[in-house]
Amino acid sequence: MAWRDLPPGGVLGFFDVQPITVKAYGGRRYTAARRLVLDRRQKTRGRFYLFLLYDATTGRVRWQFRPGKGAVDVCAFMRRMRRWYPAPRVPAVWIVLDQDPAHPCRSGATRHQMRALGLHWISLPKASPDDNPAEAVFSDVQLMVLDHSNDPDAPTTQRRISAHLTRRNRRRDRFIRVRYLADRVCTKHR
Repeated sequence: MAWRDLPPGGVLGFFDVQPITVKAYGGRRYTAARRLVLDRRQKTRGRFYLFLLYDATTGRVRWQFRPGKGAVDVCAFMRRMRRWYPAPRVPAVWIVLDQDPAHPCRSGATRHQMRALGLHWISLPKASPDDNPAEAVFSDVQLMVLDHSNDPDAPTTQRRISAHLTRRNRRRDRFIRVRYLADRVCTKHR
């Protein structure tokens, strides 16, 4: 298991990408009106992708907004990740990710970039979103930010998401329980 083999000072991170559509969700806004307040075919005001890394060793998240989710964008995020965890100071960075076509298990460009940066990866099995705690962070963003949104443009939504994730990083209860890591992640650095 990667958690047992992680050297002291190493980082175990969970990575995933979520598309964000800027529109009026209204999911938690109730009304007494008989008809829907929001048109089902409303125009979107923008679309971007939220790249997210959940650091299982500290419980914090790091994120970046990208215009796409292809191999070029994944490689750019991996370069940013290496700046967050510089090579001499952090001896090993293990990234756990799913089997998206732009991820290293299926993309030669991403695989080459990760090797060049000295990043190691572990691929999760297909159809196993519950094994990635980044999905729990995405659900939190959906519930606490997007379900209440009626933002005019993408930069406004990005600022609201960034503010929410910054507040989340400051909380003491920010750790996500990862059942297959046997509670070592949740209690190691408290």
